[in-house]
Amino acid sequence: MYKPFNTLLRTLLLPLLVLILHTQTAAAGSKHQLPEFHARYAVLFMGMKVAEADYTLKHTDSGYRFSQQTRLYGLAKLLRKDTVDAVSLVEEKNGRLLLQQYEYIQRGGDAREEKFSIQWNENATPVTGLVTGHYENRETRLTTKGPVWEPLSFQLPLMLEADAGKKEYPYKAVIKGEMDTYHFVAGKTKKVHFAGRDYQALEVVRTDPRPDRDWSLHLWLIPELHNIPFLIDNYRDGKLHSRAKLEQVQFGNGEKLVHKDDSDNEF
Repeated sequence: MYKPFNTLLRTLLLPLLVLILHTQTAAAGSKHQLPEFHARYAVLFMGMKVAEADYTLKHTDSGYRFSQQTRLYGLAKLLRKDTVDAVSLVEEKNGRLLLQQYEYIQRGGDAREEKFSIQWNENATPVTGLVTGHYENRETRLTTKGPVWEPLSFQLPLMLEADAGKKEYPYKAVIKGEMDTYHFVAGKTKKVHFAGRDYQALEVVRTDPRPDRDWSLHLWLIPELHNIPFLIDNYRDGKLHSRAKLEQVQFGNGEKLVHKDDSDNEF
């Protein structure tokens, strides 16, 4: 009976695409392309809120510290004690983002851990990197040409690049100690309601490449709010399996937007 919660923690909570993008209120002349923020999402399963996911982006001297914490909520919290904590350190240099370190720890009945760091040769064209670390009890040692990400940090370049005029967004990623690709394709636009007003949202979709699985992840970004993901819909066999919904976001300058509509019908 607990399997759905394990599945949520593995396949939805990390790919939750939170926020970001250029904010008009960011400090003038800042070397950081993305604003600091804290965002909270409600994770819904069968229409019921089962978890809260908090994402925080902080500026560092060399770039960003991007962290995520997920905690079960309500009845799910009584049934399970699982938690998820993840941190990505990303360097920003001359307008280019490079992942430096990643740590993921899931505690509870489905516990697992992944840690790695990347040594970059920035003199190469494209840049090359050596990824070393571990996934659970297995050593990770991979090489890459060009930037590489993981299920948390890939959100940053996606949000920087998302645009109605661009149709495809492929990102190389280290997942469970192996090299993989997150490939998103731009879809349609729809009107969504958030924090008391309507916005146009841009859909980007990732379809699971495995031929035996009819799974897809649909992200609804709000360009007017700097491409903040408002909804993240996880489909299985053509049906909505789970959803993450933005409840509130606060930027580094103190601007705060809170969603007060409890209805799950956002379109």
